[in-house]
Amino acid sequence: MHVDLDAFFVEVCRQRQPELRGIDLLVVGGKRESRGVVQSASYGARKFGVRSGMPIGQAARLCPNATFVKGEFVHYREASHAVRAVIGRHAPIALMTGLDEGYLDFSGTDLLYPVSLLEVAEQIRNEIHTVTGLDSSIGIGPNRMIAKIASDYAKPRAICEVRPGWERGFVAGLALAALPGVGPKTARRLADHGLNDVAQIQQLPPAELERMVGADEARSLIRRSQGRGGTVLRAHDLAKSVSRETTFFKDITSAEELDRVLLMLIARVAGQLRDEALAAGAVVLKLRHSDFVTVTRRRALATPTALDHELVAPARELFAPAFAAARARRQGIRLLGIAAVGLRASETPDLFEAPARTRTREVTSAVDQVRARFGFDAVQRGRVKGK
Repeated sequence: MHVDLDAFFVEVCRQRQPELRGIDLLVVGGKRESRGVVQSASYGARKFGVRSGMPIGQAARLCPNATFVKGEFVHYREASHAVRAVIGRHAPIALMTGLDEGYLDFSGTDLLYPVSLLEVAEQIRNEIHTVTGLDSSIGIGPNRMIAKIASDYAKPRAICEVRPGWERGFVAGLALAALPGVGPKTARRLADHGLNDVAQIQQLPPAELERMVGADEARSLIRRSQGRGGTVLRAHDLAKSVSRETTFFKDITSAEELDRVLLMLIARVAGQLRDEALAAGAVVLKLRHSDFVTVTRRRALATPTALDHELVAPARELFAPAFAAARARRQGIRLLGIAAVGLRASETPDLFEAPARTRTREVTSAVDQVRARFGFDAVQRGRVKGK
């Protein structure tokens, strides 16, 4: 079962800001004049073509009468945790794979649900709304891919069940772009070969498809076009990264100013890692120049960590040459981002770890508690100025 929260970021903002509840055209991600991207759009705004990931400036042109707001991550996280608690009560394995979606694995519950999961899906949807006030769409299928496509089909506020044996027929009527892994670029490339619909892949001889797109991609497309997907849900199916990025109102050329932002982004990422009981195996830096050239750099960590100061040093080592290269091109910085990747479950602290690291963990835990109670900005990283 795949549970997908409808217009999650929009609805959380509406809950936190009652004045937004009567506004049909609502875009979340930043103020109208900001240079960020759309995080989510109300269904009213989507009718104008506004979509997640779209530059806010473009969204403002498409939907000039929309209200633009910037939400708070802490509110999204609280709502997501509440949903996670609900789904965890209904299946042997339940995992949130993002703030606004999660999977439930009902393997082994055949005696409880011998025919259909529709009834329990209705219970879950109603309980999520009762506890959080949020609406959701639910897809049910024999594997994760079908369940995910079914929840997309059910949107908004509905349930779609695809029973075993129905998979091939269910996906036959879909566009190839609806399949996981077929992004806009891949869809355009397939369209150049005259391939637009799943039914075309189902009818095409495998040898001919291989000639068009290559053996590896052909095998993947054939598998998906038959409705086959993964059926095992594991803890490592959780998010593959935790990231934060910010687009500046105007380009930044000061290394010191960018360093302050970098520290803030790291603190946000590290805080989420600890909250999710995860540790990072590597960090990725993202810089976008004034002319939209985007640079990413990755650095593996000697020891997986969720501590701020252990992420700062490698992030700064990545930042220095990347920023120097931008300045050599006479470019300012339009966007700065940091991501924790190579995630794994955090381990129990080593009984023989260095005392200094133990103290750092204890201080970090205290900071997390203060921020949980008073907000993230209640504690900020200090900077020592030379005499």
